[in-house]
Amino acid sequence: MLHFGYGSNLQMSFLKDLLPSAEFRMKAYIPNYEIQFNFWSQTQKAGISNIMDAPGKMVHGALFDVPEEELKALDIKEDVYIGDYVRRTFVVMGEDGNWYDADLYQVIDPKGPFKPSQNYVKGMLVGAKELNLDPSYLKSIENFYQESL
Repeated sequence: MLHFGYGSNLQMSFLKDLLPSAEFRMKAYIPNYEIQFNFWSQTQKAGISNIMDAPGKMVHGALFDVPEEELKALDIKEDVYIGDYVRRTFVVMGEDGNWYDADLYQVIDPKGPFKPSQNYVKGMLVGAKELNLDPSYLKSIENFYQESL
């Protein structure tokens, strides 16, 4: 099954903790959405990323092949069953120009915006660099970092 990684799931070391068998397939994009920090993490005492409708914007990320049983285990970690997140299937554009159905996690009841933690945004930036995402998108993550200061 395909998983679209964005936000903290861009960083391979973090993603592999959640989805140990995940294999990078390609960079990918979700048009008409953007990253927002509209979920409050009690653990981090800061905002966590989510994607929201935003005409003309684009979320950059990556497609990963992941076994279904690992995504089911991640449903528990992502608090799907207590109502914080929902796993949804989005139509995602791969860097090869083709469209793919891919699962991702989205906040059910967004609030905020909340200031993200510096460590969270650093992880996003590390992952975006690892995946060699577009320089303009790297700049937007760097702007999130400046906002977290």
